[in-house]
Amino acid sequence: MERVEIAAGKYQLRPWNLRDVEPARVALNDPDIQRWRLPRRPDDDSGWRDPNEWLKKRVGFWDEGQHACFIVMDAVTGDPLGDVSVQHIDLTLHSAEIGYWLMPHARGRGVATHAVNTATRWAFGALGIHRMTLGHAVGNPASCAVAQRTGYALEGVMRDAFPLPDGGFHDEHLHSRLATDPPVPVA
Repeated sequence: MERVEIAAGKYQLRPWNLRDVEPARVALNDPDIQRWRLPRRPDDDSGWRDPNEWLKKRVGFWDEGQHACFIVMDAVTGDPLGDVSVQHIDLTLHSAEIGYWLMPHARGRGVATHAVNTATRWAFGALGIHRMTLGHAVGNPASCAVAQRTGYALEGVMRDAFPLPDGGFHDEHLHSRLATDPPVPVA
């Protein structure tokens, strides 16, 4: 998949690169990001704590064609604000998932809403995706609010859908958005 940058008003979405070590380090050490965005297999910590390894994976995902991982930046200052990713892209089924997180200093400012809306529009248009899903822990009301503000309809609860480091699981809300849904204005 060809890497693209997306100008999104006051924000810029660009592919992560191997020079983004400092924003990766900050993100990987943030307790809230660790809490909600753990690796899918709790016993596999490879690349989760080491920013260089984590970046190699983010950059490599583009080449595999199944994930498009963007660093979200302030378009004026270049300040890194977070991540938005179109994940598990399946061009045969015209489906994908969206994931996102923000650096502590960027939270509560509408950055995630803007980034998710922008990446969703890109996936619908540039990739021909028809159905996007968004999953988040039931106990994460901030992510639920982002889903609602970006037009992702709540479809239900996926029980014990996300593994925790202690061997337990948490429930996740499943939201979706279709390319045929009414457009959501970018804030």
